[in-house]
Amino acid sequence: KELKERFKPAVVSYSRKVFIPLTNLCRDYCGYCIFRRDPGQPGAHTMTPEEVLAVVRQGEKLGCTEALFSLGDKPELIFPEMRQTLRRFGYRSTLHYLEGMCELVLRESNLLPHPNPGLLSAEWISRLAAVSPSMGLMLESTSEALLQPRAAHDNAPDKVPSRRLRTIEQAGKQGVPFT
Repeated sequence: KELKERFKPAVVSYSRKVFIPLTNLCRDYCGYCIFRRDPGQPGAHTMTPEEVLAVVRQGEKLGCTEALFSLGDKPELIFPEMRQTLRRFGYRSTLHYLEGMCELVLRESNLLPHPNPGLLSAEWISRLAAVSPSMGLMLESTSEALLQPRAAHDNAPDKVPSRRLRTIEQAGKQGVPFT
């Protein structure tokens, strides 16, 4: 009981946030994921800047302080439809689009963007840190066993644990808060 009390905070804090599923297209096929879609599947969607702002405005009215961006990993690498959408929006990649939407949220609202984009290079950590106070990355497991045939991540090139840990390590080296 004493140990439990030591690690149990007297006050639990949280930030009110809006959820912005920027795109649910993803190049990874995780065996458990119900978020991702392929182009043409029911529910497949990439939000427009106008849709992003509409969610942000509603969040402001409700007292939210954070815009949590969730998205699939690099869908433009396998889907020509995503490349076409990005070109129509004026962006070269999903990460460029995310960066632009974080800038839009900062410029047009009082909300703070919190992107959760998956694997990032040191350069992209720096770029996104310039438009967001913190970022996130899901580390589902450190087990390489999930990469084996018929396992959850056998067709998910962005879920290699060592690559995800490298992203987290790079963020730490740059002093970027990561959840």
